[in-house]
Amino acid sequence: MRRLICSLALALVVAPRTANAGGGNDAVRGGAAAADEATDDAETSAMRRAVRGPAIGAVIAAAYAAAGIDHDPKDSWIRRARLAGLVPWVTVRTTRDTSWQDDQSEVGHGTSLELRATWRLDRLLFDGKELQVAAVEAARHRERRRLAARVIRAYFAWRRAASIVSDDERVATRVAEAAAELDALTDGWFSEQLRPPRGAASAR
Repeated sequence: MRRLICSLALALVVAPRTANAGGGNDAVRGGAAAADEATDDAETSAMRRAVRGPAIGAVIAAAYAAAGIDHDPKDSWIRRARLAGLVPWVTVRTTRDTSWQDDQSEVGHGTSLELRATWRLDRLLFDGKELQVAAVEAARHRERRRLAARVIRAYFAWRRAASIVSDDERVATRVAEAAAELDALTDGWFSEQLRPPRGAASAR
């Protein structure tokens, strides 16, 4: 009985100390993690620099122009398809006729020419090619979204890498890779925008 009482008393004394010790360790770990994060943030902000370059909207517009999808020809296509109903379908047919004349005992030959013009005025309201135009337009919209997503990824990868102040070759490689991809998407327009103006270069 005495041994049981002593064991219970020892457990009550040790348990609070253990809990307090664990809580203290957690607090120390949390404080250390917060300090490390603050240090990382400070170092990151100190190693960053402002990046000058074209806006993302201008880069996307240049990519659209390079891909030939910067304008929407749908309305023009539909208008021309409907106006085509005013242009007639012209068909020409020639026939040769042979006849016999009893009084003159001779064979007569004749040639006739038939000219026909047909108007499809119903095309002024709706033309069957409008469905094909709608399918092409949907494909163009999908291509625009795909191209815009690719430009956005490459653009912000370039900005993140270009803002890092470092002599690490890997950072320079990331900058060059993202810039090369943007050049490919914009047909060289991106690099031209990064070059200093001629007047500024001559002033130096």
